[in-house]
Amino acid sequence: MKRFAVLCLTAWSAAALLYFGRHSASLIVLSGVLALAGFDLLRPDSGEGA
Repeated sequence: MKRFAVLCLTAWSAAALLYFGRHSASLIVLSGVLALAGFDLLRPDSGEGA
């Protein structure tokens, strides 16, 4: 449940960056990175030691 809350927080943060930085290419890239980082948190743990 904590991972889902963090995903929601990162998705809303990325959306806010897109809304407030409409014409800034660097903020568009930063919001994409933030959204992908949030999706990475939902990746299931493999349980294998690397």
